[in-house]
Amino acid sequence: MPNLSSTLDTFPASRIAVVGDLMLDEYLWGHIERISPEAPVPILSVTHRASTLGGAGNVAENLRHWGATVTLIGVVGQDETAGQLRDLLQSRGVNAKGVLTDPLRKTTRKARLMSVEHGQQVFRLDEESTVTVKGEIENSLIGAIRTLDQNIQAIVCSDYLKGVLSEKVLAAVFEAARSRGIRCIVAPKDSSAEKYRGANILMPNSTELRQMTPQRASQDANQEAWLDASARSLVEALSLEALLVTRGSEGMSLFENSAGGLRRVDIPTMARSVYDVTGAGDTAIAAFSAAVASGADLGAAARLANLSAGIKVGKRGTACVDLEEIRTSLREVRAPHDSV
Repeated sequence: MPNLSSTLDTFPASRIAVVGDLMLDEYLWGHIERISPEAPVPILSVTHRASTLGGAGNVAENLRHWGATVTLIGVVGQDETAGQLRDLLQSRGVNAKGVLTDPLRKTTRKARLMSVEHGQQVFRLDEESTVTVKGEIENSLIGAIRTLDQNIQAIVCSDYLKGVLSEKVLAAVFEAARSRGIRCIVAPKDSSAEKYRGANILMPNSTELRQMTPQRASQDANQEAWLDASARSLVEALSLEALLVTRGSEGMSLFENSAGGLRRVDIPTMARSVYDVTGAGDTAIAAFSAAVASGADLGAAARLANLSAGIKVGKRGTACVDLEEIRTSLREVRAPHDSV
């Protein structure tokens, strides 16, 4: 079995392109001390705020946090949120030349109102445009994808259904990956599985898998049998190399197409405590893609993704996971079938 710590050592040398929906995650922290006289709702007296990268930006930030070289392609509006987002990308060292500006678009912003006393979210406000890109903007995205550096080792598509990953844009991504002989890994959100035909690997959660395979989604069915049948159906329908299903408290299940048929590997969750699941999927696909780009086998990549996500949910907000935290977790679990 591969040495997982050695795989982590290769993360800083990886070169990855991230294509998808960009967003700004804003956190407004404050105290709740009284109820509004205008309506039966609490008043949050804001004391401080912070903004972080969300969506495809969070995937890019995680990769950069581990030292990887990242090229980002997406679309923002011509507004204050876009300015904040670009400043954050620049400060993280992300190559954002492929981030286009659409003056008619509103940059996605998710503002979370957080209670200091309770340490949790009490309200969320979203501002966004979700219309699918078309015309000049869509063509420019395709142009940026076709001219990606030849040294890219993997492409990640982060789909949050905000309109960037149109069918034509995805087709250009899949063609770019094929022409370079590299893998394209997709975090899907669309219930139309056909949209992702051409990807090498899909990373849905259980809910997303259920939405893509509705004919097998009976709530009364045995869940393990449903998972096997749904995974097989999707892998065969889209000719996937693999499917990695994130299953919350049940960990992850990797379904890998092999000469001997579809091979399933279940990876139990490594999360010790769950404070905030925000961005856990972004962390998982970042770790998985960095491992894949570094040449790790898919089983090793999935285990590192699972470890990273398990650490992430123990943090507040979209805080990044350190490589040393993953190494520490590896030393602690020391599964007998893993070399650490």
